[in-house]
Amino acid sequence: MENNSVINNSGVTNYRVAQEQHQQTLRRKVLDDASNLLVREGPTALTMRRIAQLVGCSTTVLYTMFGSKQGLVDELYLRGFDILRQALEAVPYPGNPRDYIYALCHAYRGFALSNSTYYSIMFLKVIPTYTPSDTNRLLGLENFQLLVQAVQDSIAPGNVPGDDAWEIARIIWATLHGHVGLELVGYFDYPGLSPQQRLERALQAVVDKLLPTTDSCQ
Repeated sequence: MENNSVINNSGVTNYRVAQEQHQQTLRRKVLDDASNLLVREGPTALTMRRIAQLVGCSTTVLYTMFGSKQGLVDELYLRGFDILRQALEAVPYPGNPRDYIYALCHAYRGFALSNSTYYSIMFLKVIPTYTPSDTNRLLGLENFQLLVQAVQDSIAPGNVPGDDAWEIARIIWATLHGHVGLELVGYFDYPGLSPQQRLERALQAVVDKLLPTTDSCQ
């Protein structure tokens, strides 16, 4: 009896795990297809019925998974930040915090270019009527803790107050975001420096200005 119980419990557990994995896979597919639909056809196309047709499921399934269209867009917003987090966390530490700042910025650019649909939802207001909640916005900002810490580690003692790390990180991010936004819409498609080279020059100018070096932090 005990052996049968163990087998039965194991079977139930395996079934539940497989079911959860299936739900997660379907959820990711819905979000990816919805984000592509949004950029391809615009915000008016982003309806639960249209998404259900695209994915090949019923609207009931979508409402069960997300609660509402607002809930689905919230998930799109948060999934984008989850992909960004994974990209930033995958950046190896190059040996010093200043080079780490540059590496994180290039990883951010790589994320934006590879996931332009999610980037548009997160930062470019591609859905004019959508405003993330304060809670979701704060969850998104947590992705930048690595950059903030790298800034903090780069601050030369006596040059910059330690509590300014977040503000400096925001300025670096603003420079990065402005460059990436222009690159995504094709404003750097002309001869001369490559977009990556332009970004490197812009970042170096900002970082050198905001984080002056001393022998102790090089």
